Amino acid sequence: MVSMFNELQGELKINEPLSQHTSWRVGGKAQRFYQPKDKNDLASFLRQLPSDEPLLWLGLGSNLLIRDGGFAGTVISMAGTMQALDIDGQTVTAEVGV
Repeated sequence: MVSMFNELQGELKINEPLSQHTSWRVGGKAQRFYQPKDKNDLASFLRQLPSDEPLLWLGLGSNLLIRDGGFAGTVISMAGTMQALDIDGQTVTAEVGV
């Protein structure tokens, strides 16, 4: 399944235990687990997914319970990525990891 993705810069894992990514340390495996390098990498990855792919967006995993059966789809982890903050006059642009 990994071979279907081209030119990824982030980290893609197959059957990743979600217990490693939640504060409660519980949960089954994600069919696919992706941590993008940046927003362009994320956009490229999302374009390559099937349009009906189930997605679960994951931040720090605080107080999140994942069932033991896992997640039949793709988990996208935003922890530790996309942390740019730009202030231009009265306009503030914050990426998802801020």
